[in-house]
Amino acid sequence: MAESLAVVLREGYSHVEGDLSEEALTLIASARASTHLTPDERSRRLAPIVAAYRAGPRQLWGPVLLYLLAPAILVRLQRLAARPPVMDKEEIRQQFLVELLHLAATVPLPVYGRWPKRTLMSRANQAVRRWLEREGRRQDGQTSWETLEEEGQ
Repeated sequence: MAESLAVVLREGYSHVEGDLSEEALTLIASARASTHLTPDERSRRLAPIVAAYRAGPRQLWGPVLLYLLAPAILVRLQRLAARPPVMDKEEIRQQFLVELLHLAATVPLPVYGRWPKRTLMSRANQAVRRWLEREGRRQDGQTSWETLEEEGQ
């Protein structure tokens, strides 16, 4: 990982910021300034961003959504352990972001509650954990070519 994820997400947002309308920038500023609010109010401010991501264009709203969720993403990624040599931190990071964007596009939107942030984070975390478990089982069941040659098979 050459660059920190926080820097990458900030740069992604910077690349699309100029393409956003004034209304969108106001919406984003409202979501960013919500740190002093209740979790429910923060979710209400994030929900329109998720709706905009769904409506598209996703290449514009994806970096915005990831930028707004960056602090929560960084916390979640610290809890996910790599399984070298195949699954390093970079691959886990990429898988988490893919899962997060997929969920943002597909998870049903409830009317109230701590959605979308809590739901997105917990479901992406669960999906990546399951992926790591599957890959771990697959790796454990494999034998290297060198081992097979040594055993004469």
